[in-house]
Amino acid sequence: MQFKQKTGSSPIDYLIQIRLAEARRMLIESNVTLREIAVEVGYTDVYYFSRLFKKHVGISPIRYQQRVRQQEIIEDRPLAVSESSIGWKWKRGYIGYENHYQYIDGGSTPMRRKKTTSGMFLVALLSLTMLLAACGAGSATPMVSESTGASSNNTNTTVAATSEPGNQVNTDSGTRTVSTVKGDVVVPANPKRVVVLYLQGDVVALGIKPIATSDVYDGAAYKNKLEGVNSLGTWFEPNPEAVIDLDPDLIIVPSEETYDLLKDIAPTVYIPYEKLTTEERLVNIATIFGKEQEAEKLLSDLNSKVDESKKILANAGILDKTVSIVEGGFKGMVIVKSKQFGRGSQAVYEYLGMKAPEVVQQKIDVVSEAAGSTVSMEVLPEYVGDYLFRSTYEGMDNLSDNPIWSSIPAVKEGRLIEIDFDFFYYSDVYSINKQLDFVVEHLLDAPKVK
Repeated sequence: MQFKQKTGSSPIDYLIQIRLAEARRMLIESNVTLREIAVEVGYTDVYYFSRLFKKHVGISPIRYQQRVRQQEIIEDRPLAVSESSIGWKWKRGYIGYENHYQYIDGGSTPMRRKKTTSGMFLVALLSLTMLLAACGAGSATPMVSESTGASSNNTNTTVAATSEPGNQVNTDSGTRTVSTVKGDVVVPANPKRVVVLYLQGDVVALGIKPIATSDVYDGAAYKNKLEGVNSLGTWFEPNPEAVIDLDPDLIIVPSEETYDLLKDIAPTVYIPYEKLTTEERLVNIATIFGKEQEAEKLLSDLNSKVDESKKILANAGILDKTVSIVEGGFKGMVIVKSKQFGRGSQAVYEYLGMKAPEVVQQKIDVVSEAAGSTVSMEVLPEYVGDYLFRSTYEGMDNLSDNPIWSSIPAVKEGRLIEIDFDFFYYSDVYSINKQLDFVVEHLLDAPKVK
């Protein structure tokens, strides 16, 4: 391809380089929030942006900002920030999985997107768009770009806390020793002031109400269970001073960065959630609180619900029908090709065991990580099954007048089911239970396949 010959990068890598170069400039020169920077450079999901930044640059955005600014103070001189996006030694590879911020064709889906204000950045993106168009001229085959990442359901990894004999309760001191990947951690046997980042659903499922958590999407299944709970902002950059003021007796975190940031405030347990299945994660967190029996019942109830749901769908003649899950609009539609992608993929493909069209199912059968690909509207019908779930969000494209979309049998015959992005964002046991209820109810309500 001429583009790669001239730039040394694929169009997608080149676009990522432009975006991250602008992000690095903003981190150094401005004091806006990380969320604002993410949106400014084209990533509406700040979690995904942070991980993409770390994947390519080597450190998280916040640490990058701190390191550069500290260096500036040490050297007491103006900081040079006019690095060439192409000259930067970019790290290859893509983002780790986190349900809702997968790598999607070099960028994010257009949720809640704001207009950028950087003139130079817009010019760069416009130039790239023109180059992409030039490279694609004369080709009738749409580009399909696969996206993969580290799975949240990868079982071949070390868990953070186990129920092995090393987790012992000291009745005299009222503490419990929990074995973690960071070593043994002594935690209160009955913690009263729990701070949890990102893993709220698992904690709520166990009947525990924390005193503070990171942000939760408004449509989350357990949102009403956290009324009155302090918000600490995004999960990956909590304010340590705010946490200190809360005087927690236990902190649960999902990343090494947040562990390092908060571990000196109170007993802190790191749960590497990306490396655990939903079940493993719940059991690990239950062990911290001595609620192993509660976790066992939650999982038993979930399995019973799955079995019952399968019977209901089988009796209705639906279980053996094909299901597709998509997100996007006119410029491209992401086809979910994994049980771990989020957007209902766990409920539909993993727990209910339903199948996608063969062209999609071939991918689902062989991947254990998040995977999806963006296809053009022209070829979308080839990827749509008997039932179609579409992830919905503020500002998404209205496709009702699009002739290709309207001609898809699942759409034309009323088997299009819209799923709220916020509601299907999480993969904890509490959320999965609610998602299963939604999926089964709407499949039963939809017109039968002719």
